[in-house]
Amino acid sequence: MRKKAKPNASRKTARGAKKGRWISEAEFGQLRDHLREATETLDAIRGGEVDALVVSGPRGEQIYSLSGADEPYRIYVERMQEGAVTISSAGVILYANQRFADMVLRPLEQVIGSNACRYLNGMSWRELYSVFRSHSEVVKCETALPRMGERPLPVSLSASHLPIKGQNVMCLVVTDLSAQRQSEDLRLAKEVAERANQAKDTFLAALSHELRTPLNPVLMMASEAAANSELPARVRADFAFICRNIELEARLIDDLLDLSRITHGKLALSTNLVDGHAVLRNAIANVKSDVDAKRLSLTTSLDRKPCPIKADAVRLQQVFWNVLKNAIKFTPQNGQIKISTRVIPEKGRMLVSIADTGMGMTKEEMQLVFEAFAQGDHAKIHGVHLFGGLGLGLSISKMIVKMHSGEIRAHSDGRGKGSTFTIELPLVRSARDDDFAADADTPARNRLYSAERLNILLVEDHEPTRAALARLLINRHHTVVIAATAGEARALAEKTRLDLVISDIGLPDDSGFDLMNDLNQRHNLKGIALTGYGSEEDVTSSKRSGFVSHLTKPIRMESLEVALATAVSEIRSSQLV
Repeated sequence: MRKKAKPNASRKTARGAKKGRWISEAEFGQLRDHLREATETLDAIRGGEVDALVVSGPRGEQIYSLSGADEPYRIYVERMQEGAVTISSAGVILYANQRFADMVLRPLEQVIGSNACRYLNGMSWRELYSVFRSHSEVVKCETALPRMGERPLPVSLSASHLPIKGQNVMCLVVTDLSAQRQSEDLRLAKEVAERANQAKDTFLAALSHELRTPLNPVLMMASEAAANSELPARVRADFAFICRNIELEARLIDDLLDLSRITHGKLALSTNLVDGHAVLRNAIANVKSDVDAKRLSLTTSLDRKPCPIKADAVRLQQVFWNVLKNAIKFTPQNGQIKISTRVIPEKGRMLVSIADTGMGMTKEEMQLVFEAFAQGDHAKIHGVHLFGGLGLGLSISKMIVKMHSGEIRAHSDGRGKGSTFTIELPLVRSARDDDFAADADTPARNRLYSAERLNILLVEDHEPTRAALARLLINRHHTVVIAATAGEARALAEKTRLDLVISDIGLPDDSGFDLMNDLNQRHNLKGIALTGYGSEEDVTSSKRSGFVSHLTKPIRMESLEVALATAVSEIRSSQLV
């Protein structure tokens, strides 16, 4: 019985409808049966239940066969990490493993029997097709497989002729390159990031030099005037005020460089056995003028027990100084700062507490207090910072304390209730008095300054620094010859009797390191580096070149006097050898 009252009435399939073709119910039933058989066969292939499979062409010719002898091969192919596809010369995919189907994000039954050009672009297919003409040839290329709803998958293709008698079939191995490409992308991204970091470090070093250099003559002249007893006390106090603010500017520059060094693991500690209390007292002495300026009450209660710790005294003093400066900044006039220590030998710990009666912190601010560039809401109004600074001091302090195997904590009961910072450091249990290193920050006035008169070669391309420093050295009865370039310095060294070289590092015609190395080898001269470059690498290079001291601009004259005394000692020691 037919569904339509017309000769040869038939049903339309979706495909038939598109082409306008009508088929009978009998034909439709046959197609349905063939489809069922094909589906069952594909399921059997996937389940490994087929002993032999023969694919015939339209005239009954055999175009592909799979016999029981191929079973080990088939099992191997199914277990491959790569995709495996068998393709006829007509481009029909005769076989594919599950891995390939996963690559193109399609069911396996949709892949087998489809045309390979669905997955390979025209260029790739033309390259691979040569395998059908030259059976001994292996063709390799790269392409991207289209995937449903996803980005194309980068793959490597390796095609070869499949040695099956009487058949012209290609075996295609498909390797996923996405992990390799991702690894390559990560490598390139890492290289780009490293170059960017190197460029940033170079920029910061150059910026530091350019910012420090003009500050140097100002600080030298101001520190000289602040220490001049012939001037009225009020004038000396004004110059001391200038010195403090220049040094604060230099400290901000140092913070930027320190953060970069620590973040990249380039900050090296020079550790010795030191007295923790001595380091703390030096930090307190350095902020005494700031405490007095705000009329703050500063009290100390230090534990009487010995406090031996293994530390970089300069860096640890920087930590104490940062915390103290923070307390001073946020404590109003006539407020209080209390410093106390506890030494706990049985636990091997030293605790330093710095408490203030300042603005205090909220819980949210306490969580961010050690974050770089973070400042509390109380530090600004409408986005305007009220107290200055970059928000780096406490972040750097935390990193330095961690490098000492210690811990730093902050606590506040809330806004207006002050803050307390606690620094915890490990003790050295078996230490003797004679094990302690010399105090790293003893004020210059307590050191022996050599009164010996020297013949000094001053090499400096920054005219204001050159003029100011020459004047200050001449006032100390030294003989000074001046050079603005390395070339001038070498010429002067050939015809002038010299005792010492004071040189900048960034000279217009050569490096100060090369100059000092040359003068040291040719004339056995010692030197003092006076430069805006102050990284660990710069200091190391200075020592290798023959500099006995490395001073980073801006400097006080007291620092230069100490360096001069050290240089004289080195010179005399070398003359005795």
